Amino acid sequence: MEGTIRNYDPQVRAKLVAGVERVARAAAMMAGAPEPDIKIGDGSDSVVNEPDLTDRTAAVFREAFGPNAIPKTDFISASEDYSAYAAARVPHSLFFEIGIYDPAQVQAAKNGGPPLPFNHSPYYAPAPEPTIRTGVEAMTLAVLNLLGN
Repeated sequence: MEGTIRNYDPQVRAKLVAGVERVARAAAMMAGAPEPDIKIGDGSDSVVNEPDLTDRTAAVFREAFGPNAIPKTDFISASEDYSAYAAARVPHSLFFEIGIYDPAQVQAAKNGGPPLPFNHSPYYAPAPEPTIRTGVEAMTLAVLNLLGN
């Protein structure tokens, strides 16, 4: 069996790992099966942005992109290896997302039309325009903001 354990806190992760191991051993014992071979890798840590840099960048994004530039403060449980930068103490780490769908698709979904496909869906297809232009502009603004320009 393979899977992922997604969490936001190292202590919670330790409890989850211990629970998986305990349940796997108990299930094997209950079935009279041999001791399971349990291998749990380190995985990825949670991505944690610098609050001050996030606020500064969000202000620049709102000025450039309008009210749709909203800083996400809620957690997402995506399996994202960007966390390695923050864990390595790379200064000024900031993870942000941009919209990737054709605005007409977004509006249709809001009006009860087909839901927008998630990135692991076979129907996932980012719209090159305006996605690439917006991404380049956002990254450029974020870097210039960091440099104080």
